[in-house]
Amino acid sequence: MPADEQEVLHRIRAGDIDAVQELFNEHRTRIYRVCLLYTDRSDDAKDVLQETFLRAYKSVGRFRGESSFTTWLTRIAINICLNLKRDRKSSESLEEDRIETSQLSLPRHHEGDPEEALKLRELRERIMVLVGTLPPRERMAFVLKHFEELKIREISEVMKISEGTVKSFLHRAVVTLREGLGNNGSMRRPER
Repeated sequence: MPADEQEVLHRIRAGDIDAVQELFNEHRTRIYRVCLLYTDRSDDAKDVLQETFLRAYKSVGRFRGESSFTTWLTRIAINICLNLKRDRKSSESLEEDRIETSQLSLPRHHEGDPEEALKLRELRERIMVLVGTLPPRERMAFVLKHFEELKIREISEVMKISEGTVKSFLHRAVVTLREGLGNNGSMRRPER
């Protein structure tokens, strides 16, 4: 853990509210993106984001530094997302379960060529719809790898599963997405 992050955590434990704001500012974009990709709704993602930081603040004294702070915070967010999904699963309709792609910060290429930019945007939208159909654990692994750019080891820590299981989830997710895309798009294989 970086020394400045340790200092911020020390200040939080001492009751410094400004330190809480610093930590929030440092991690909110990443945690919000994970929440949005997992909950599919900006309102839910905002709620989960707030709940994540509230829980982290309340339990920061129990953070022992065995993993990175980012991994620990991401795990809290994912647990809240899973609980929210489970609680709402029976009451949601398929139509409401859409990802708001306009709010995602996905890598952009071909910005200078309007035709290529349009093709890329359409491909991203198709991928996002397909990601929304993945089983929850495959979806989580895929989001953490391809949108949050976590390493296999970090995903393993966040999901509390073996690295081999992470690779298996990533492989199955990519196969499903390739099948859904057909010949109109391509996906890279998961990193081994």
